[in-house]
Amino acid sequence: MAEIDRVAVESGAIPERALIENAGRALARHVHERFPAGRVAVLAGSGHNGADALVAGRTLSAWGRSVGFVQCGSRAPDPDVLAGWELTLEPSEALDRELAAADIVIDGILGTGLTSAPRPPQARMIGRVNAARVAVVSADGPSGVNFTTGRVPGAAIRADLTVTFGWPKMGLLKFPARERIGDLVSVEIGFPPPAAPPSARAVTAAWVAGLLGARPADGHKGDAGYLAIVGGERGMAGAVVLAARAAIRAGAGIVRVVSAPENREVVQTSVPEAVFVDWSTSEAVRSALSWAGAVAVGPGLGTGPERTALMQRVLEVGSVPLVIDADALNVLSAKAAEGGAPFGPPAPRRSVLLTPHPGEMARLLGTSVGEVRGDAPAAARRLADATQATVLLKGAPTWVARPGGELRATTLVSPAFASGGMGDVLTGVCGACLASGLGPADAASAALTLTALAILRGVDEIGGSAADVPDALPEARRALGRLRSGAWPGVNLALPALPGAATGNQVG
Repeated sequence: MAEIDRVAVESGAIPERALIENAGRALARHVHERFPAGRVAVLAGSGHNGADALVAGRTLSAWGRSVGFVQCGSRAPDPDVLAGWELTLEPSEALDRELAAADIVIDGILGTGLTSAPRPPQARMIGRVNAARVAVVSADGPSGVNFTTGRVPGAAIRADLTVTFGWPKMGLLKFPARERIGDLVSVEIGFPPPAAPPSARAVTAAWVAGLLGARPADGHKGDAGYLAIVGGERGMAGAVVLAARAAIRAGAGIVRVVSAPENREVVQTSVPEAVFVDWSTSEAVRSALSWAGAVAVGPGLGTGPERTALMQRVLEVGSVPLVIDADALNVLSAKAAEGGAPFGPPAPRRSVLLTPHPGEMARLLGTSVGEVRGDAPAAARRLADATQATVLLKGAPTWVARPGGELRATTLVSPAFASGGMGDVLTGVCGACLASGLGPADAASAALTLTALAILRGVDEIGGSAADVPDALPEARRALGRLRSGAWPGVNLALPALPGAATGNQVG
């Protein structure tokens, strides 16, 4: 964004002053919509974010709102942004008085250039804001967070709403910054289109709704897609049951479950809509794999020589897209390690979606979990290029990488994801989306959004069970079309706050 800003101004496409004006007025509109009553305190640092905040405060004042202004940097922002209005910028010593009188704070203390902990004066201001009983709206990003890495090196604002300008900054979607931003809204302020393609895209519910579309009234189960799910070692029927239930509730037309013969009764009792296939019968397995429009392999699969042979059969039979998860990934990484070669393309002539968690990703890349978590986007891209497969790297956020560098970030997160069986549910939904005809990256994006919405709407954050998720999927799909991306023209992204993330009172 810094480069886009620089090029826009230096090329003459739009003056810097116009960008500041557009940003500040957009910020004011969102403040007024979210918090339509109460006094506003504007905290203006020396940089562009301070100028944006001043324009927002000036605009709110012109609309009749009660507004106070505090200088929070070593110098005041460009006075031209006041546009001739006689507004008093109080010294930093007035901060406590303004916070005591305010209902809403506009945070423009620090901006995008922060790479280390705030200096003591700004750190003290941030602490006072966080301790005050006010709602906080941050300009571009909360003061104190690194907009690029998502790290919080010192004191940082806890916002109720963040209005970011142009396009979302990747760091605002990463933890721990994600806990500080509250609701995130991205607004268009007049930048020309960037010369280089974006380094990542954010997956939103509105986009997924368009991607999935509606089913025709005369559609049949073949149109919805045929999915084979391979998994469920003896004693591990639960994993494959979760995946099958999720696939059916996500819209798969027919599901065949290829599993250990000991699991027949459990599967047919728990998922009567599914067709059971005994994986000890070679011809039945071949028939199921040849019939399917997509195959999901891994939930409860188990490891060892027999499972390795079954995995090889899955890779060799048919040409349909594959979802490879859980033990299937462990089988492949163990096989690569035995051969002393790096993990490469598992099925070169097929579309493949790999869905590792950080531990599985570390084994696949031959690195540590810490390194994977330290730069998850880079890890996802690295594995995608090495395998020529689409990679869904689980986490908060989850990253979807395609070979060649395209990256997507999910925007819905919940503590309920950290529960056993959620990965099996996600595998089933990914399989259903692949079977419906979506490509791997779109299937991963749609599945992540549907699963996250089902969790957010139907599962308790703590104590919720993966078994609760499948039945919440149909309502999650219906809800996609009802979620708005933003209230004002030009809003291209709106993300919900994490539960309990912001500490300010919700005013209005």
